[in-house]
Amino acid sequence: MKEDRKILITSVLNHLKEKDPVWGHANMLPKFKDLYAGWAATCMRHHRHNKVYFSRKWHDGWLPWEEYLDFFKYAMQ
Repeated sequence: MKEDRKILITSVLNHLKEKDPVWGHANMLPKFKDLYAGWAATCMRHHRHNKVYFSRKWHDGWLPWEEYLDFFKYAMQ
């Protein structure tokens, strides 16, 4: 049986905190969600997945490894 490799979306937030401590404040969580929404919109424009998929992934809290890496690159720009 093939096991999916998944990683927490908030792992990107941890990396952002290391890069800039301002991301550690609680008022940055809505901005992190906006960052995710921007990345999801980019993916939807490229027809990777639909809005429901990204909404479900946000609520689950996990992304497949390949998509996590793409989101990580987007967030670290």
